[in-house]
Amino acid sequence: MMADGWLEVAHRDELQPGMMKRVDIAGQRYLLANAGGQIYAVDDLCSHEEVSLYLGCIDGDTIKCSLHGSRFSLKNGEPLDPPATEPIKTYPIKISSDHIYLMKKTA
Repeated sequence: MMADGWLEVAHRDELQPGMMKRVDIAGQRYLLANAGGQIYAVDDLCSHEEVSLYLGCIDGDTIKCSLHGSRFSLKNGEPLDPPATEPIKTYPIKISSDHIYLMKKTA
């Protein structure tokens, strides 16, 4: 952990474009996703049925739930397709020396 509250969660090499990584921090699951070279951090669970979004797929700058097909914006967590109506949380990330850091505060 960095002194300013950022938590190291991955190395940049672990997240090539189109890849995801699930991270567990103190019982909370986060999803890191590389969408076209941009890395995002969101809650791992779909807001509709609490299914792991890690089981879904990246589609542009969205993550698609594998259960009912809801898509969420990786930028702001907003649901883009039903049946999900509630957003998922997004989290700030930063990259330093090829390490990816996550701030647990809501973006």
